[in-house]
Amino acid sequence: MTKMIGHVEYANDEKEATELLIAYSDEIGLPWGVIPPTKWASSVRIAHTESDKNGLAAAKKTLDGDLMDQRRAERVAARKAAIEGQGDSLVKAAGAKTLAGSLLAQCQHHYAQANNPSFTFGSGMTEADYSAFQTEWNDLGELAEERGYDQLTDFYALDIQNKAALGKQQVGDTLASREWQGNAFVTILGAQFNAHIDIKKKK
Repeated sequence: MTKMIGHVEYANDEKEATELLIAYSDEIGLPWGVIPPTKWASSVRIAHTESDKNGLAAAKKTLDGDLMDQRRAERVAARKAAIEGQGDSLVKAAGAKTLAGSLLAQCQHHYAQANNPSFTFGSGMTEADYSAFQTEWNDLGELAEERGYDQLTDFYALDIQNKAALGKQQVGDTLASREWQGNAFVTILGAQFNAHIDIKKKK
């Protein structure tokens, strides 16, 4: 039997807390055995230790969080596995340390993590570096087409634009601003990624 202290329900001891949390884990479909021991011990302690932030309900919330983390990890693993064959092959072909290879690997990461598909890549390039990168990026797209890849498509990089002159100098909802910029695009399983690349113009 649990105990009530005020309006908060607690397990009487560690043994009861463990039994109740195992039962709750089974109820919500969480394989409790995969929870890291330190996190599990913390949840058990919260369930039976009297404190204004503890209690059985608070302990169950920690398991709800563990379930969400596990399901997210499963989704990430599935999304990563879905594209790693074609994606890793193209990164290897480009060279992982090249600008094109590095950007494609970053796009793959953002796809797997379901991150914002619009992001800033690197710390900036000179005009010459960006021109070389455009060639690399377009060549990568042509290679994907030659190999019949259908998961990574529509590789292209825009010419350098003066974003300030176009009225697009603000960076999202931040106070940062931009001027000269290039943009590289790729579509991964229907999701288009847009990498913003700041251009270092000569003074």
